[in-house]
Amino acid sequence: MKDDIRQNTMLISDSRMNQAIWKLVEYLDYCTGWHLRRSQGYLKALMEQLIIDGAYAEELILWDMDIILLSSQLHDIGKLAISDGILNKPGKLTPQEFEIMKTHVQIGVEAIEKMERSTYCPDFLKHAKLFAAAHHEKWDGNGYPHGLQGLNIPLEGRIMAIADVYDALITVRPYKKALTADESSKIIIEGAGAHFDPVIVETFKKLQDDFASIAMKYADTM
Repeated sequence: MKDDIRQNTMLISDSRMNQAIWKLVEYLDYCTGWHLRRSQGYLKALMEQLIIDGAYAEELILWDMDIILLSSQLHDIGKLAISDGILNKPGKLTPQEFEIMKTHVQIGVEAIEKMERSTYCPDFLKHAKLFAAAHHEKWDGNGYPHGLQGLNIPLEGRIMAIADVYDALITVRPYKKALTADESSKIIIEGAGAHFDPVIVETFKKLQDDFASIAMKYADTM
């Protein structure tokens, strides 16, 4: 009984700590905060529709939606170690700068692994690490950091890839103007089988209006 109480107390404590961590990432800069809100909305819509479609449902129904959505907010935690000069550069990164930017993935994974050694919240951190590690992998194997291909990419990464890229396309970034919802959706759809899991893209097609609404709801307003 005492062990159960102790474990529950640790879970509550770790939950609060992890919420504080993603709040820290959220306030890394103004745009990041809104990006996290939008990406959480995209992920929720995708996962719910995937289950309805019966796509990857056997895996998805085992996930706790609240934990998944919270853990996804750590996908870019490694950017805390990247300089503002690179993160907010108003132009294309040089090859050297891009290599530095890419290190945010491994930095994020290592940060989460340190949390795993000192906290008790296994499901949260397990999913957080997969979101961080795999959201820049591509279906055809041309992503980073490991060049994983197809179903070898964790499902967390395959779902986040669509949410992350869509948001980058539809919003203003220091280096680009925002595309329209139709233009952003077209790029996602055309990336099926190359950048993105084609099964998840089929589900995305049904959610184009939902994604546009989420982007509008959490649009940068500063």
